[in-house]
Amino acid sequence: MPRGEEKQAAPIIPDHREGGRTSPPIAILVNGASSSGKTTLCRALQERLTRLADGNHEAAFARVAFDDVVLLMSNQFYPISFVQLQGGDLSRLVSRTPHDGRAAWEYVDESDASGNHGGSPRLRLVLNPHGQRLLWGIHRSWGAHLELGTNLVIDHFLQDAAWAQDVLGVLQHAGATVFRVGVVCSLEELERRESSRGDGDVEDRPRGLARRSDELCHSHQLDYDVTVTTDRQTTAESVESVVTALRHAGVWRM
Repeated sequence: MPRGEEKQAAPIIPDHREGGRTSPPIAILVNGASSSGKTTLCRALQERLTRLADGNHEAAFARVAFDDVVLLMSNQFYPISFVQLQGGDLSRLVSRTPHDGRAAWEYVDESDASGNHGGSPRLRLVLNPHGQRLLWGIHRSWGAHLELGTNLVIDHFLQDAAWAQDVLGVLQHAGATVFRVGVVCSLEELERRESSRGDGDVEDRPRGLARRSDELCHSHQLDYDVTVTTDRQTTAESVESVVTALRHAGVWRM
C-alpha cells in the first residue's frame, strides 16, 4: 500500500440502503410547545410500539429528544436565569451577566412581538453558537442512526423555522420515512403545567416560554400527519391516535 494511503475499514453494520433493512427506517417527528406533553407522549409511544413490535428489530424504535442538547454540555454553560430558577450556584457559570452571549442559551422576552396569544411574559429560547452547533450535531447524529436502520421517535421543540428546516433536511437525507405529529394543548393548560414544573433538573421552565413557543412551534407549515390534543385526550388515547395514523398511512404495519 503506498505511503499515506489508508485502507478504509468496512462498516460493521451496513447502511440501511445497502441491505441492512428491507424497508426505509421511520422517523416519527413529534413537535409541540413547551409543556404541551411531548415527552410524556413520546415515552408512552415508544413503549406501545415496542410491545407491538414483539421483538422485531426492524419495527423497534429508539427515542431521542431536543433536550439531549443540554446533556451534551457542561452545566457551566447554563444561563443565569435558569440556574437561579433551580436555586443553583451562580459562581460556577461561564456567563457573568444575563444575555452576555456566554451561556449556551438564554430566554429572551418577546412580549412586544406579534403572536396569537399576546400577553406578557412571552419568552423565546435563543441559542448561542455553542448551543447551535450542538443542536445541529444532535440532528446529524439522528441521521446517522437512521442510516444504520434504526427507527426513531423524535421529541422535538421546533420553535425556530431554521431548526425545522435543518432536522427535516437531515431526516430526508438519511432516507427515512418521516411521519409528522403535532402536539397541541390549550394555553390555559400549558400555563398550568408550566407553573407546576420544577424538579431541580432540566424540567424547570420559566414562566412565559409555553405561551410564546405555542405561537411559534406550529407556524412552520409542517403539514402534520396526525395531531393530538393533550388536554382533551389521555396519553393512552393520544398514543393510539398516532399508532392508528401510522397504520392508516401504511408507514408501520405491525
